[in-house]
Amino acid sequence: MTDPNIALRLRNIHKHFGPVQSLRGVDLDVRVGEIHALVGENGAGKSTLAAIAYGELAADEGTVEAIGAVGLVHQHFELIGRLRVWENIILGREPRKGLRLDTQTARRSVAERASEYGLDLDVDAYVDTLPVGVQQRVELLRELERRPSVLLLDEPTAALAPDEIASFFRIVVALSTHGTAVLVVTHKLQEVLDYASRVTVLRHGSMIATKETAETSIGEIATMMIGGEIPALASRKAHDVLPCLHVTDLTAQVDDSTVSHLAMDVGSGEIVGIAGVEGNGQTAIADAILGLCDFDGSVTFAVKDPRIAAIPQDRLREAVVPGWSVCENMLLSRQHAAANAPRGWLNRTTMRQAAETVVRDFDVRPTNIDLPLRSLSGGNQQKIVVGRSLLDSPHFLLAYNPTRGIDVGAAALVQSRLIQARNDGIAILLISFDLDEILAVADRVLVLFRGEIRGTFTRATLDRARIGRLMAGGT
Repeated sequence: MTDPNIALRLRNIHKHFGPVQSLRGVDLDVRVGEIHALVGENGAGKSTLAAIAYGELAADEGTVEAIGAVGLVHQHFELIGRLRVWENIILGREPRKGLRLDTQTARRSVAERASEYGLDLDVDAYVDTLPVGVQQRVELLRELERRPSVLLLDEPTAALAPDEIASFFRIVVALSTHGTAVLVVTHKLQEVLDYASRVTVLRHGSMIATKETAETSIGEIATMMIGGEIPALASRKAHDVLPCLHVTDLTAQVDDSTVSHLAMDVGSGEIVGIAGVEGNGQTAIADAILGLCDFDGSVTFAVKDPRIAAIPQDRLREAVVPGWSVCENMLLSRQHAAANAPRGWLNRTTMRQAAETVVRDFDVRPTNIDLPLRSLSGGNQQKIVVGRSLLDSPHFLLAYNPTRGIDVGAAALVQSRLIQARNDGIAILLISFDLDEILAVADRVLVLFRGEIRGTFTRATLDRARIGRLMAGGT
């Protein structure tokens, strides 16, 4: 590296996946001590570029130079759920006493490092018992343990609540102040302006521009990303709301997620949003309603034999089979529908028609429904899950973080589809850690804290500051 101010340099990066060209001659410089944002639509090539910079993927053409070690915090965590936090952190760098693992030193070292970076972690907890947001901290700490000169963050705040985001970026800013070069792949454009000094925009695998954040705006960045204006949300139709879901005295526990004596209703033709910091009982509510856990109390539907659909919070673990094709994934949770399995046999024509409908209506890229799902970007995978959930016009839809990890244009599309489903009479329970999403989409907002509803708001009484205080346990 000839320029001592540049920590990471990529030149003329090209990458193909079969017939799909993911990157087209991309150039990128990240400076020493800089927080640099990388943005673009789903499928623009952001995660692929980060993987090439890390050395996880090889470019077809081009060069990569870095001044030291490079760390990458993946969008989809690469942790071993059956190991404890400290075991995941020291994996591959185990301290030993003779031939034996020095567990006391390992555990103490991880606890000290977590405290050093301000990461609130129970180092003895098993990873698969932790909420998604806490697993993200484990993934970050694992990379920080290597003390990289360049740190790549792929959608690092997608699973974090508003108060956790500020805490996370305090760590990132401190790292950059001490000379670490940070490249943040993100869809959250306000975070770009708040924390990054420069932003690079990709579209369809090509670099559109690199801008100083002080000299641009969310509107300009979004326009460069999608090649036009962000689509407006669908209009909300006024109509009568009929009973659908009735929850009474619900008490349930799923790992560390607990609710106690909770009551709520969701009517047909309305979106009820649950606002709360992750880990306050959201998973227990979702699993109880879907019949995935034992609970006390009652969960009833006003409709006989209700059609229930779900957008799970973790698509890779709960919603898709990455090795299956897009078309085959369209069958999951729908395989017993009469149109899909007449006389017990799969109707592949119907299945392909359903896949083609979702790919068209949700602008999934690439459009080839025979490609394995893992070849799509995370955002395009999420569009498949959302589209599939609405295919059979369910009576009730549970949407858990439906726009997590997808770009601003795709998020607006998904939110519009939810509003349209609400207009069509579907009852929707929206659980989201993105307060802006809840405020934009929900007809009613329930504020959840430590497994209890602490406040209820209608669209006429929405108050962001009050909701934020209640989310934090205030009055």
